[in-house]
Amino acid sequence: MKKELTSRQKRRRRRIRNQLFAYLVLIVVAAVVLAGGYFGANAVTKYIKDYNEKVNDAVAEAESNASSEMQSDPAPQEPGQEANEGDELEPDNNTPIDTDQLDVLVNKYLQNLTIEQMVAGMFMVSPESITGVQTVIQAGSGTKTALTENPVGGLYYSAKNFKSEQQFQEMLANTKNFVDYPLFLAVARECGDNKDFGIEATAKAAELTDADNVKSAYGTIAGKLAGYGINMNFAPVAEVAPAEGGASLNERTFGSDAATAAPLVNAAVQAMQASHIYAVLQKFPSSSTVTKSLEELKNSEFVIYNTAIQNGADCIMVSHAAAKEVIGDETPSSLSSVMITDILRNTLGFQGVVITDALNDGAITSKYSSAEAAIAAIQAGADVLLEPEDYQEAYQGVLQAVADGTISKERLQASLYRIYYLKYKYTLE
Repeated sequence: MKKELTSRQKRRRRRIRNQLFAYLVLIVVAAVVLAGGYFGANAVTKYIKDYNEKVNDAVAEAESNASSEMQSDPAPQEPGQEANEGDELEPDNNTPIDTDQLDVLVNKYLQNLTIEQMVAGMFMVSPESITGVQTVIQAGSGTKTALTENPVGGLYYSAKNFKSEQQFQEMLANTKNFVDYPLFLAVARECGDNKDFGIEATAKAAELTDADNVKSAYGTIAGKLAGYGINMNFAPVAEVAPAEGGASLNERTFGSDAATAAPLVNAAVQAMQASHIYAVLQKFPSSSTVTKSLEELKNSEFVIYNTAIQNGADCIMVSHAAAKEVIGDETPSSLSSVMITDILRNTLGFQGVVITDALNDGAITSKYSSAEAAIAAIQAGADVLLEPEDYQEAYQGVLQAVADGTISKERLQASLYRIYYLKYKYTLE
């Protein structure tokens, strides 16, 4: 619920806007006077444009300050409205996101990042990868030091990091307090009878045939994860069940028919987004369909992804499957510009965050060093590099690739824009 401004806050905002407008008029008049003899018309136009941008930034900052004041002041009661003891104001999650404001916020943040911070921000690793601890179950000075030295974009937690609900919640809260930027905090928790992270069992994906039931199952999962402080879930499985074999995968999919599975996958995504959990569709393309041609894929699992993309899917995980019939060689999809840029971005129109499958997988480590895999993934169009075998080697490799021009700063900025656009997305709702 949007809180009303107090009289003091209203006066303050009017004063700021009046001052800014007066300054703008003075600058414009002076620029016009000088234009004929010194600047020229094009220079004046540019000057005014630059100044307008400064004015807009100042207004945004003023409004942000006003918003902070509102948060500290009690909200006035509407006439005839009585507050009941214990009542809480619920945020209006149906308010459309101000994309222009979000764009300004993200670009302003990116301007202050060093190359080292940009590169680190593209990695998501386990807490063990940067702390050196065998199993991390708390966040103290060691975690703080690790994040200071390695400002990664996100951390991925597995069941071994969970000992109790209170322990997990405290660990995540402490972790977030150690950084001055938003972190992706991720787990992999699909529907089913797996009780990892203290979440009650739900029906398996293969048993769910109704969108409402899917929303209920993933709503249960998302609500629990959000309560811990998790904001990303590597789910749902957006693959089709293979025609033969793959019994384990079959249970995790919503069936073998893409048209039937598509609305169910979308329902899972919506359920998690409702709790401000970034859903990560996995995996693109599936290992069970790598022998298919591009046209065959368009008529099968791409139907699922296209539906999700059209409905605002946030993230997609790209598999290591070598789709030779599409790519033309044995390059893993996670390192293929054909699969990520040409097909996922350009053909399917996905503009969200692309996450690689774990880069410590044998399909990668058997052929590539950690540095080679990280560089190739970025060149292919990936935004987030998940769990390389050796984080330091991967990080230093990318830094060197930027230094020698193999990877441009603009390429890093493109990924970081998508990453931080997503990270700040829910702050404006």
